[in-house]
Amino acid sequence: MTAIQELYLACPLCEGKTELFGHADCTRYANWHDALPPTLEWMRCANCGHVHTSHYWTQAGLVEVFRNAHASQLAGATGSADAKRVTWAPVVDKVITLLGGYSSSLGTESAATWVDIGCGDGALVMTASDYGFGAVGLDARAETVNRIQSLGFKAQQGDFMQTKFAGQFDVMSMMDVLEHMPFPSQALAKAWQVLRPGGVLVISLPDLNCSSWRTMEAAKDNPYWIEMEHHHNFTRQRLVKLLRQHSFEVAGFSVPFRYKAQMEVYALKLDINWHSPKPLDTSHSAAVLS
Repeated sequence: MTAIQELYLACPLCEGKTELFGHADCTRYANWHDALPPTLEWMRCANCGHVHTSHYWTQAGLVEVFRNAHASQLAGATGSADAKRVTWAPVVDKVITLLGGYSSSLGTESAATWVDIGCGDGALVMTASDYGFGAVGLDARAETVNRIQSLGFKAQQGDFMQTKFAGQFDVMSMMDVLEHMPFPSQALAKAWQVLRPGGVLVISLPDLNCSSWRTMEAAKDNPYWIEMEHHHNFTRQRLVKLLRQHSFEVAGFSVPFRYKAQMEVYALKLDINWHSPKPLDTSHSAAVLS
């Protein structure tokens, strides 16, 4: 029988020793079915404090996890398209500011490029395109990609860690994605390679230490412990430290209202010759997926 999970041998962030943090009954999870384990075991690193699951999904496990897509992950399936544009517009606005303003980032013949990893329903790809970005989405679910493409926008099916990129992007977004990835350090290392120097990385995910998380804990009504697609629960402090370890400078922070207890972090790619924001150079902005 093909295994659907692999055991973490140590903390996936620092390789420190971990200890049991708790168990969660996942049979209440919306997409749970008999092929999936009934419980999630959560661990905490004794060295860095990171909280993560005891196991991560194999490719066979991901097939089971992704067997049924959430309605919200299908382009045009639920909600108003205009409402979604309004939801994502502040993200695009913040990115444009970090790139030096609209005139320097998009007021050129060569459009700045944006790749949205785990693009879901494609609303962020579409909103960034509406602003003038050369935007493309990447998602593991074929159905979501097909729906986005049917609306005339760019999207490709694939796994971020396995996808080859031609050139570098000006912007990369990982909205509610990093907590799904078994080894976030590897994902951030690849993000650094794929972004051009001074490029913007946007990450959103739940914040284990925020006030709304603590409120859900006090009420014993925290849905994230049974979220079977998640491997990690980050704190803001641990995420910022991890970004710095991978040569990203945190340049902005926001509290979005798309899901409960979320944080949104904006970071700039650093390299040896780049230490502060500067106008966008679009000479390398022809990046595409391959």
